[in-house]
Amino acid sequence: MISGRCLYIHLKTYFCKSVVVLYLVFYNSSIYEKGVPIFYNNSNKYWAHRVLDHQIANDLSVKYNGVELDVFFESDKSLFDVRHHGSFKGNSLIVYLSQINNNDMYFWVDLKNLNSSNVSSVITRLDSITKETISKQRIIIESKDIKLLYELKKSGYKISYWLPSFNLFKSIFQVYEIRNDLENYSPDAISCSYHNVRFYSKKFPNYSIHCWTNGLDFKNDISEIEKISKINNVRIILID
Repeated sequence: MISGRCLYIHLKTYFCKSVVVLYLVFYNSSIYEKGVPIFYNNSNKYWAHRVLDHQIANDLSVKYNGVELDVFFESDKSLFDVRHHGSFKGNSLIVYLSQINNNDMYFWVDLKNLNSSNVSSVITRLDSITKETISKQRIIIESKDIKLLYELKKSGYKISYWLPSFNLFKSIFQVYEIRNDLENYSPDAISCSYHNVRFYSKKFPNYSIHCWTNGLDFKNDISEIEKISKINNVRIILID
C-alpha cells in the first residue's frame, strides 16, 4: 500500500514532468505560419552594428551590405540626430546618408524615440531625406511600437518590429500578443537579440528575423554566430 507521502511525491513528480513536457512542446511549436515579402535576402547575412559615422560606413561597405545606426528625432530642430544615447550630437541623418558612396548599401535605422507626438513629423522629415539621398527601399526602420511603425509602413517605409527578450513565463503570453501584431500590422521583419533567435524562429518560422549579437566577438565566437546564420529565416545578423 502506497503511503500518503509516497503518493504525494509521485504526483508531484508526475506534475513536474508534465509541465516540462508541455513547456517544451510550447517552446518548439509554431504559432504563426504566415510571412511577408523579404526586405533583405542575401547569402551575406552579416551587417555592421552601431555605425554612427558615415566615413566608417563607407569603409565597411567593402565587407558588409548594410549597417545599423541609432537615431533620435529632435522635434524642435526637425532632424534626426545619429547617436546611440546621450545628448544632441549634431550628427544629422541627412548628412550621414548623403555621404554614402555605395549605392547598393542598406540601412537598419533604430529609431530610439518614436512616439505618438512625433510620428507625423518623423514621416514628413523621412520623406524629405529619402527624396534627397537614398531610396526608401534601402532603409528599414526599427521600433518597439508596432502601431506607430505601421504609420511609417503606410507611407512606404520598411519596418522592423523590436521584440522583447525571452522570459520563461512572460513569453507564454507575450508571444500571442506578438502574433496578433504580426497579423494586424504586417511588419517587414521582426528583430531581437541573438539570445532569442531560436525561440522566435520556431514561433514564426516564415517571418524574417533580424538580430544583434551584443556580447559576442566575431573572431572568438564565430562558431555561435555561424550557427545563428544557418537558421533559415534569419536574414540579418549585426556584427560588432
